Amino acid sequence: MPYCYFQQPKIYSPWHTLYDPREVQKILQKRRDHSRHIKEKLHLQKLHLPMNKLTLQSQVASKPLGPISDPLKWQRLKELTESLKSPIEEEQRYAAQALGCLGISDKFILEALREVVKTGTMKVKSEACRTLALLGCLNKHVIHALIQQLKGCNEAQRMETLVGLRMALNKWVAVPKEKRIQVEDEGKLVSLLQRLMNVLPIDEALEAALCLGFLRPCSKVVQEFLLQCLGQGPKTQQMKALWMLVKMMHVHSAVVIRAILEQLSSSAVLEHRLEANNLLRTIGLEAIQGQGLEGLTFDLLRKMLYNEPFLALRKAVAETVEKLKMKPLMMNLVEAQLMDPSASTRQEAIISLGALGIRSPQVYHLLLDMLDVEKNQNVKNSLQKTLILLGSTDAWIQKKLKNKVLFVYEPPVTRVKPETLTFWKEPESPEELTIQDFRLAKLRPLFTTKYSAKTDQEEKLTAKNESVSQPTINSDTAFTSVKPVKGMPWVKGPWELRTLL
Repeated sequence: MPYCYFQQPKIYSPWHTLYDPREVQKILQKRRDHSRHIKEKLHLQKLHLPMNKLTLQSQVASKPLGPISDPLKWQRLKELTESLKSPIEEEQRYAAQALGCLGISDKFILEALREVVKTGTMKVKSEACRTLALLGCLNKHVIHALIQQLKGCNEAQRMETLVGLRMALNKWVAVPKEKRIQVEDEGKLVSLLQRLMNVLPIDEALEAALCLGFLRPCSKVVQEFLLQCLGQGPKTQQMKALWMLVKMMHVHSAVVIRAILEQLSSSAVLEHRLEANNLLRTIGLEAIQGQGLEGLTFDLLRKMLYNEPFLALRKAVAETVEKLKMKPLMMNLVEAQLMDPSASTRQEAIISLGALGIRSPQVYHLLLDMLDVEKNQNVKNSLQKTLILLGSTDAWIQKKLKNKVLFVYEPPVTRVKPETLTFWKEPESPEELTIQDFRLAKLRPLFTTKYSAKTDQEEKLTAKNESVSQPTINSDTAFTSVKPVKGMPWVKGPWELRTLL
């Protein structure tokens, strides 16, 4: 990252100030004084996947919006509400959908949406009802409209309605029970969702089951269906089922724990691995011990500490190890592996310490001794990276490394063999020859001009070929005759004039 730009606006500098040395020194001083490592540490500690990543919760603004606080967004909302009155159906649908995406539930927006539900076409009514549900309006008219959409034969529209309903219920369940509004005609909606869960394809049935999980978290039928989803379908669907089982239904069985460990070890999505780690922390040590999976969990977390490529997840796994009260045993194992004769084992232990940390000065001095005597380059690179990482978050280690020079060598990842140093090659075409002054050319020059339609000029150049003065090349690579400059020596040599016809 260049020194002229940083995350905070006050450390950003315009380009024209870079040429002033005093401004550059000010910028560098700001970066030195900025406690960047503290913010990075807090960011890594809080880097867990939020609920809305898995449940697609609608982003509803909590602060009141007005023309003063955010005039551009306020103007956009006004334009969308005016578009709801447009005679063009597509503009109305787009406006209703955009209002749902923005997630602003101001009074004038809800009134405009209710009005278009009464007067709009069927497609506009459907889109407006989904938007009202997303904005937290779950009254009788909205629920009836959603039920009619779910009963329809259009699979795409039914799927959109199920996803929108799940997002609305996710927002609804996040509100404390004493402040929740009542979902009107909840019984009709629940019976319809139960029927859809049994007859629809797996992806639509899962969405219906997730909606039922918000409305009926103690339903055994929904729990059994979600447990069946853990063994089939893509891992994205399995992650949704896991979240509902652990967070809403509080199911901590062996099947659920094994599915969490499977997501943590083999999911290709970083957010899913982060959320699986969070779910494992939610279950706790007692439930894991009660299912007899403590050893399996310990081995998997131990592997994640060095095998996971992302530092944020390794830090999160280290926090889970500490919460599950496995850190003392893990530290003993890792510190013992530092003296292992296998280079790969030592490297794994060093990477693990980067996430777990150092608990004693003896281990720190051992790492410094290893830095001096280690012969394996990969292990040495990992050791230097770990020391730099620990020094960025630990003041004591940073002070100890103040006078220590660390250099991490990483060979370039390329398959192209480096070319040997050669002299500049002679240009293949005359157009590539760009000599600005003939007096600087020591080799015999070859000049070629393009065909010119000026025949009289060519005749003059041919007639005066013997007495031509010092030539120069202009931007069009054409020859012109100029007068000799006083004080400048003539360039002697055999000149050739060729004209391409």
